[in-house]
Amino acid sequence: MRAAAVGAAVLALALGTSSPARALNEDVMRNVLSSVFLAQNFTAVCVKVDPDFARETGGKDGDASKVIAHMKDEILATMSREEAAQIVVSAAGAARAVGLGMIRSLSGGSVEEQTDRVRTLCEGTAKPLVKGLVENHDERHEFFEQMLKDARQGRG
Repeated sequence: MRAAAVGAAVLALALGTSSPARALNEDVMRNVLSSVFLAQNFTAVCVKVDPDFARETGGKDGDASKVIAHMKDEILATMSREEAAQIVVSAAGAARAVGLGMIRSLSGGSVEEQTDRVRTLCEGTAKPLVKGLVENHDERHEFFEQMLKDARQGRG
């Protein structure tokens, strides 16, 4: 699967969730932000076993860490401090649970065996997800901005 398609799938999941119209569609914001946090978590783990991971999964505006930070800033800029507080905690918790679940499933055996399994996870799962998210943001930035605008207005 092409990396951009993975990123598009992540965003499609966010758009597929709806809640009653209100000032902010919290479900969309939480889902988009949790995808960004998951990519951030993968990047933090994978750069430890592959120092080139962030650069290789980056985009036109820098390495993956820089682009992910930019995406978080864009998302958070659409919310008030009060709205963000609850959404960030929930999104971070969801991303952490997914990431830890995947990492914990790799435990057991020698340190070398665990490192090899993490390296395989990074190459086969994390890299396409992070690269897809970054490429999707690069190639479809107007769509990303419109999605945030729609969520801000309670649509999504």
